[in-house]
Amino acid sequence: MVALALLGWVLAGAAAPQGPPGQPLEEIVRRFAQKEAEYARAHASYRYRLSVRVQELAPDDTVLGEFEQKMEVGFDRSGRRAARPLENPHVDLAYLKLASVGLEDLGFIPLFILRPEEIPDYEITYLTSERVDEVDTYLFRLKPNRPVRPNERLFEGIVWVDAEKLDIVRAHGRALPARTSGAFGDYFRRVEVFREPVDEFLFPTYVRSLDVLQARGQRINARLVVRFTDHERVRPGTE
Repeated sequence: MVALALLGWVLAGAAAPQGPPGQPLEEIVRRFAQKEAEYARAHASYRYRLSVRVQELAPDDTVLGEFEQKMEVGFDRSGRRAARPLENPHVDLAYLKLASVGLEDLGFIPLFILRPEEIPDYEITYLTSERVDEVDTYLFRLKPNRPVRPNERLFEGIVWVDAEKLDIVRAHGRALPARTSGAFGDYFRRVEVFREPVDEFLFPTYVRSLDVLQARGQRINARLVVRFTDHERVRPGTE
């Protein structure tokens, strides 16, 4: 069941809460979950370029240090995802310890949110409507309704759904269970994911996160930006 929230607050930059959509909320959720499954399957047949940038920031947003790595993401001969560095990482960080990033270190980014078979695992609440980049959207809050098992990945946060096409166009939240290892440790737990059309699909192309990190005895403002570009459809195992 999808609940309707009567909000006493407004998201940053959002319009005031509107009434519920004209069509049943359960139908909207079912439709965007089907789209998510379709896009996730399609994304698994694409290679693309990936850039990862981490910046240490002063209180006035001045960049104190920076890390950047670029790679091409495709498939190995067995059809599994594989990444090839395009150049050596650029490392000029003053506080954070970060030498390189692999695909496994980016697994915390929720590229696709909800499959139809996962709907019963969530408490899903309709929040409001908002116009984003000339697109009318519905906002839903997703929260797992049970403990998350170690070997699965669920999402907690907010999604923006195109009111006409019923695609998720933006998401803000975190993957669960929370991670504590990898190149980023427990940094950047909450991310914002933006999507754009790629062929007939809608794929994540831009991810950002701001965090306050503890490094070398100091609290450091940090920004993460991940970009996905140059998508090309291929058949896994043929590269």
